[in-house]
Amino acid sequence: MPGLMMRCARRPDRHVIAADPAAVRDLLIALEQGPALAGLTGEERECTLLVLAEVLNNVVEHGYGGGPGWIGLVPGPRRSGRDWRVLDRAQSVPPKECLQAVMPPEAAEGGFGWPLIRALTEGLEMRRWAGFNVLTLRVKAEDAVTRTGG
Repeated sequence: MPGLMMRCARRPDRHVIAADPAAVRDLLIALEQGPALAGLTGEERECTLLVLAEVLNNVVEHGYGGGPGWIGLVPGPRRSGRDWRVLDRAQSVPPKECLQAVMPPEAAEGGFGWPLIRALTEGLEMRRWAGFNVLTLRVKAEDAVTRTGG
């Protein structure tokens, strides 16, 4: 029908925030207090929040370089609380550069993000699609984190 506009349904499990450290902090608090992580063990909740904090802050700091932008966060297909998809339109970052980053040899300011993300996740995939960066991840289950020492 001409003139008919379709609207996206607002869903409480989908989040779009400004690419801003304060917005990242507020989203993490909302996730911590909300139902999305309710089915996880305490260890899994902490690891999930840590991974999401690292990923979202990387988008803010490195993707957008502190400039304006937005970040989308949606549950992954399993909706387990450990599966997430992060979308943004920030500068494209070569997946190989991020996914092969190594832990700094000694204490340093920064540099721990991607190695930490890799240690706490499985099924980590980064791609560029239709002008969007799409990062799909699954935080390891508590028993997997314990086995690997992550």
